[in-house]
Amino acid sequence: MKKVFIMLPLAVACASQFAIAATTDAQRLAQLEQELAILQEAGSYDSLSDRMSINGFFTGQMGVANNDAGYGNRPGVEGYTSDPNFSLGSKLGLQGTFALTEQTQIVGQLVSRGVDDWTPEMEWAFLSHEFDNGFTTRIGRLRVPLYMYSDYLEVGYAQPWANPPADVYSIVPVSSYDGIDIIYDTDLGDASLSLQTSYGHDTDDAEHNPLGVDVKFDNTLGFSATLSYEEWVFRGTYFQSKLKSGKIMGGDLSSLQSFEDDKAQFTGVGISYDNGSFLAISEYTMSKVEGGYSDTESAYITLGYRINAFTPYVNYSYLKTTDDSDRALDPVGSASLNWERTTYSIGTRYDISSNLALKLDVTYAGDFGDSSGGLEANSHHQITNLKAGQSPLNEFDDTIVYTVSFDAVF
Repeated sequence: MKKVFIMLPLAVACASQFAIAATTDAQRLAQLEQELAILQEAGSYDSLSDRMSINGFFTGQMGVANNDAGYGNRPGVEGYTSDPNFSLGSKLGLQGTFALTEQTQIVGQLVSRGVDDWTPEMEWAFLSHEFDNGFTTRIGRLRVPLYMYSDYLEVGYAQPWANPPADVYSIVPVSSYDGIDIIYDTDLGDASLSLQTSYGHDTDDAEHNPLGVDVKFDNTLGFSATLSYEEWVFRGTYFQSKLKSGKIMGGDLSSLQSFEDDKAQFTGVGISYDNGSFLAISEYTMSKVEGGYSDTESAYITLGYRINAFTPYVNYSYLKTTDDSDRALDPVGSASLNWERTTYSIGTRYDISSNLALKLDVTYAGDFGDSSGGLEANSHHQITNLKAGQSPLNEFDDTIVYTVSFDAVF
């Protein structure tokens, strides 16, 4: 019995040591598991940040004209007047990209414009997948690829001008659409070729057009091709769509018939040269619309030269309607929808930093002929004179617009 009492404390002590050891190991294991979970969580965050990117752009712009002609917006819509305008060209945008896989990503671009009281609008929202054979397909809300600068239409910092030439870039009222596109990229020796086909639909809202009614762009189908070779870029595009609308409510355009599956077509070609110092860009476009709305021809050429942080430039452009004879017996329609003008611009860009630029621009528009020049003030004045039994004379023979713009990317 004495041996039992002697061995019992030893057994208890040993059991206690084993229990302490077991507890310590369990605690260590739990601690290791906790640290591993933390590391895995941190790793997942790192992976998420690697797969996601957010960028932004901003334009703060002031424009003022020497009169109230209203140049600087789409034809028939009021533009810059003698009152300084800080909203027409100002905008803020955020673009996010999330990579689902190495070949699949989701892209969204949200833009708030001063002219729309800074109400956010989704310009891009699409899923993109890149195949192994050079093809890429995208579905969702996409940019309409009509022009050489369509992909950067909202990003003022990516453009040489304070504003893209309005005689060309303001003709088509929609800039994005809901649909799908397919892009094929390939190398041709030292050159690269990009082919794109697009299909979808969009609506030109009544508050943004002079017609006073929503206009639907249905079954929009288009093709574009871009060839890049060393300092040169060549581009061609063709789009067509079916237009539908209710009764035209715009006061000066109320005589127009509503759109009922009327065909609209757009054709454009462009060329640019940029060797890092000298810059030359030119585009030529034609648009045709069935019915009484304007068919147009327009073009521009821009020349610029980089001198350290400065890029002075000059621009010449013109716009004219090509179906004036169709409205020869409709003086009200002629006053609203016959357009002719020539525009000259001189300006400079100063790169303050790698992501901020200051732009100054002076634009003169004139040579309206017998037309309103596409200016809302002139067309309204002509129609007022017609209703009073007077000659349809313009209120303004020309206009000058002064623009100061700060463009940033971040």
